[in-house]
Amino acid sequence: MPIYRYECTECGHDFTVMHSMNETPNIKCEKCGAPAKRIIGKVGISFKGSGYYINDSKKTASTK
Repeated sequence: MPIYRYECTECGHDFTVMHSMNETPNIKCEKCGAPAKRIIGKVGISFKGSGYYINDSKKTASTK
């Protein structure tokens, strides 16, 4: 089951809840009991391989 991040609409408390993707739960804040909305967290991204650096994308000049 995936873990989702929620933020309280009243106090701003950030917490996680694990539930099914098919479930539409009515999540309340753990601290104050107000409704919470699901937020998207920051995701780390890593580029590996050739073609991601400026020196990888340039073609060498042909000499005549």
